[in-house]
Amino acid sequence: MSHHLDRVRRAIEFGTPDAIPLEIVDVPGVYNAYHTLDPETVTLIPGTEDFDALWTCCYSWLHTDIGRTPEGEPLRRDQFGTTFRVPADGRSVYALLSHPLAGRETLAGYAFPDPDDADPSFERLGAAIRDRYPDRFVDGFVDAGLFLTTELLFGIQEFLLRVATDPDLVTEAYARAMEYYRCLIPKYRRAGAHMITVIEDIGGTSGLLIRPEVWRRRFKPITRRFIEAVHDAGLYAGLAIDGHSGEVLDDVRELGVDVFSVFDVHTTGLNTLREKLVGKVCVKAAVDMQRTLPGGTPAEVARDAEALVRAFSRPEGGFIAQVVRWHRPEFPAANVQASVRAFSRHRP
Repeated sequence: MSHHLDRVRRAIEFGTPDAIPLEIVDVPGVYNAYHTLDPETVTLIPGTEDFDALWTCCYSWLHTDIGRTPEGEPLRRDQFGTTFRVPADGRSVYALLSHPLAGRETLAGYAFPDPDDADPSFERLGAAIRDRYPDRFVDGFVDAGLFLTTELLFGIQEFLLRVATDPDLVTEAYARAMEYYRCLIPKYRRAGAHMITVIEDIGGTSGLLIRPEVWRRRFKPITRRFIEAVHDAGLYAGLAIDGHSGEVLDDVRELGVDVFSVFDVHTTGLNTLREKLVGKVCVKAAVDMQRTLPGGTPAEVARDAEALVRAFSRPEGGFIAQVVRWHRPEFPAANVQASVRAFSRHRP
């Protein structure tokens, strides 16, 4: 077993890794930033060449080009039928245009996508992993996840309204989306994934987007079935929650996830995350992508990185550091490098 794989597995299993593992997103030949970058043009962030793990960004979101706006912006349709444009200003990766279940009272007449249509993308991913990264730990991300996929089927505002007025319909759609993604699990495994992480965009700025009891009753059991399917395939299971997750951190442990990923630590709060998770679930974290990385100073980035290490890393493991440069928009280079330097102090 390579030392990269061993280091990550020991961190996840609290098996005393020799150092804090480092995961990166900007992976040449893999990262495509929601299909707005050619993976072959991606370069490693200086200082991350000896990374341990990689995040396969956005391979669950496939699309077809359907034209351009008069201004030349690409128009696309994803595999579920949601249409969007890619803004020319480079500040975001998509702007939503239409939703296939908007205004529908039932799922009758709507066809969920065929998982096998994703085979060419997974074949390309598998080839890149075998050719370039056979000794690295691969985290296969499901992004958009179950919750966001269902939101996009109806449109975000209509989805939130129907959670209150027609919960059976949105629960059925959520379950069907989960079944689609469950069929991708063996494809990820064949491509070389060691873990699958589902991103659930259920958090807002100060709490969940829906009432916690509704999430627990309607959506948590379906999420659990997905986590169980990942484990049944012999893979580690990860969960990421964008936004405030404090109200459901106890549920995260009950779901049986191996790794909890957090990208905006200040939203939930470092103390809350530490109290609920340290020693119980391995935490993967980047310097806060909502506040510090885009708007802080390099000194503030370094302080945040050190705070993450102090909060989550123990001699027995339990922490994976993540470095992100992102794209559309790209974080200030000095801040990205500050995170690399800070995390590298805890690596060989």
